[in-house]
Amino acid sequence: NIVFLGSPQVAASVLDTLLAASSSPDSAFQVAAVVTQPPAAKNRGRKLLPSAVAQLALERGFPGDLIFTPERAGEESFLSDLKGVKPELCITAAYGNILPQRFLDIPPCGTVNIHPSLLPLYRGAAPVQRALQVQ
Repeated sequence: NIVFLGSPQVAASVLDTLLAASSSPDSAFQVAAVVTQPPAAKNRGRKLLPSAVAQLALERGFPGDLIFTPERAGEESFLSDLKGVKPELCITAAYGNILPQRFLDIPPCGTVNIHPSLLPLYRGAAPVQRALQVQ
């Protein structure tokens, strides 16, 4: 069981790849849950819209009750729900929230953070853009 954490479109493409790979009959893993940022007010009408990751998960038929949207990754109710999924590994890609140690202690195989920039060389609010500017 893996749990995927991500929010923007760049993370949605990672989730899409994971879901496709996990649906293969010989897959060694399954995506057990998705964690993303809560819906946010967007566009002119300031409508609450789900993150790109939540939208993709729903479009792919992922169960809505396994898409978690905590305000903070350290919320007790969220951590309890996460423990119930029994993740062996968590994969995070542009999730947008600091993961507390209590979260990191849950999956026995740990948490892997993947990132499209040249971290840790280009940190900050826009690491991908900074890497492109330097090139």
